[in-house]
Amino acid sequence: MNENIIEARGLKRHYLRGIETVKALDGVDLAIKEGEMVSILGPSGSGKTTLINLLSCLDAPTQGSLTVSGKQVAGLSEDELVEIRRGVLGFVFQQFHLLPTLTVAENVELPLTFLGRPVDPKKTREVLALVGLSDRADHLPRELSGGQMQRVAIARALIVEPKILVADEPTGNLDKAAGEAIFELFKRLARQGIAIIITTHNVALGYEADRVVTLEDGRIVKEELP
Repeated sequence: MNENIIEARGLKRHYLRGIETVKALDGVDLAIKEGEMVSILGPSGSGKTTLINLLSCLDAPTQGSLTVSGKQVAGLSEDELVEIRRGVLGFVFQQFHLLPTLTVAENVELPLTFLGRPVDPKKTREVLALVGLSDRADHLPRELSGGQMQRVAIARALIVEPKILVADEPTGNLDKAAGEAIFELFKRLARQGIAIIITTHNVALGYEADRVVTLEDGRIVKEELP
């Protein structure tokens, strides 16, 4: 049985806007298992981005407990959060953020350079094969379709061998067919044991996940197993 890789209890994120206290997240309990694909749905302002930023250690909670890969996150310094992110998490965003002058392979290998890890061309080939881009390693981003660029971004996240892949609106800039293909790729990655957390406004794609969590006003209002 898969273990929980993320556990949140009573998670809150409040901040001041003038004299007003904004309750961006207001008491969330959520556990995510290894190899589980979870979609987070909800209207704009519901708390999706705040929740995903907390779960991925990009922000710290105001209150509550959060454990990521066995480590308690609440109260950690930014340097300690960075250490958790770099060892556990991979990120995919709506914008691809590929460097236009680097090849596909070089874009994929970039995180290793930042982390001071050696580049292994064999590993790069394996990751590109996993996302179906073996024949595009030497191409530049301008020579790719939107769906292919998003696959490069996914490969770049995978090169660090994360336990958790966080995807924030990953299909927002893609057409229907490319978006569906990206979700199929996420399903395959989950079957390999990577926890996948996705925010999306595409409800139909969101329900392709193992579990769907719906937020409103900073709280979970519904959890479903499609």
